[in-house]
Amino acid sequence: MSISWRAGRPELRVLFESLDDENTPAGCQRAGRALSDRLDGRKGVDLHRYRCVEELFVSDDPLVNRPTIWHSLAWRPGEPVRYKAYFNPQVETVDQAGVMEKSTEAMERLGLSTPWSSVRMWMPELVDRGIDVEFVALDLMDSNRARVKVYFRISSRAWEDVNAVASLASGHDSDRAERVWRSLYHGQDKAEGEEPLVCLAFRQGSNRPVEANLYFRLPGNAQSDEDAAGRISGLMRQEGVDPRSYRALINALAPREAARMTGLQDLVAYRTTAPGEPADLGVYLRFSVYDRPAEA
Repeated sequence: MSISWRAGRPELRVLFESLDDENTPAGCQRAGRALSDRLDGRKGVDLHRYRCVEELFVSDDPLVNRPTIWHSLAWRPGEPVRYKAYFNPQVETVDQAGVMEKSTEAMERLGLSTPWSSVRMWMPELVDRGIDVEFVALDLMDSNRARVKVYFRISSRAWEDVNAVASLASGHDSDRAERVWRSLYHGQDKAEGEEPLVCLAFRQGSNRPVEANLYFRLPGNAQSDEDAAGRISGLMRQEGVDPRSYRALINALAPREAARMTGLQDLVAYRTTAPGEPADLGVYLRFSVYDRPAEA
């Protein structure tokens, strides 16, 4: 679950994988495809682009621990629910040559060859730096604002590599984003814990990605969820968003006192918008399923 603030207004999002009774990668793939079919016809949902590329990202024998089709929903009070589908180009192989082949074919089918070529030309260098393509996502809507999003995992955890990917987008402001990084990570060049992510968003009619979303990890970098909430609140104030409702949310959802736990606040998403306007902010929450770690 995540909460996003765009123009200061909150939005609820949920990202999920469909399951079936088999509890296998192939079974989850079938369940994901079936959910896409059930979404067809809902208000505002259009699967034309999804149908163009679905077969590229499914497999008769999907890899274990590599999800194939995920979905997300986003809801803001007073507006209809919006949906998105996520594909995994690593469904059959983690080799980046095969991943790039699938991703490039998908972008060609979606009419995005030109902006994708501005990224693909840099991929040999990025791969050498340990930067991999992780997911491809589609807005399930018929609109000229619909996006195709490509997610990159930054294994070095270094700001330099995060910014190298994000700077491929026309809407990215490196100086603003670096100030956020330095603020969240207390001036460090590298983050701890799981790898950060960068998402590049593509739209029709542009010759390069139009937006970059940066996903900064908090576990391993903040001492507690209270510390993480303090860092996020400071960022919100910096961007002109009142953090009081967010602090109330964390206090309501944390299973125990936030100062005595860590890991609930998993990711901070940051995307710069037009100069002089507040950035888009988001926080991803990871809830504990069990009350103690599983036995090895």
